[in-house]
Amino acid sequence: MATAATVKQVQVKQTKPRMVEASLEGVYEALVKNLQRHAPPFRTAVPCRSGGKPSFQLMVPKPVAIPGAYGGKPVDLQMAAVILQKGYVGFYLMCIYMKDATKKKLSPALLKLLKDVLPCTLDDGLRKDIQAALGLGTKVYRERGWL
Repeated sequence: MATAATVKQVQVKQTKPRMVEASLEGVYEALVKNLQRHAPPFRTAVPCRSGGKPSFQLMVPKPVAIPGAYGGKPVDLQMAAVILQKGYVGFYLMCIYMKDATKKKLSPALLKLLKDVLPCTLDDGLRKDIQAALGLGTKVYRERGWL
């Protein structure tokens, strides 16, 4: 699992305070539906460490031993997660931190989201970009023998 220092997130903010909760919940639910399309092969029953905030994550089916990490002990490995934070929705995609080549295959629009706070919308293009990124993550994990 990536360390806190290496995890980037998509931050989606709403500017009108009265609409924040409903809009952010809508974005959260849309992202959860995207993640659910990948279970199986990924597990979803492993609780996400989110401090009690609504969250959803995709984990590899079995704990994985990564050479040179965690003392060689098998660990539950996350592929992606979404957390409904106060004021934004965090979207975490772990596969992009394993190989730079994987990150380069993501759409420029999605890569920009990993750095910026944007208006609270998930248009069709962004939904497709997220789904493609999850598909890419699945492919990367399958190539590594984790699925």
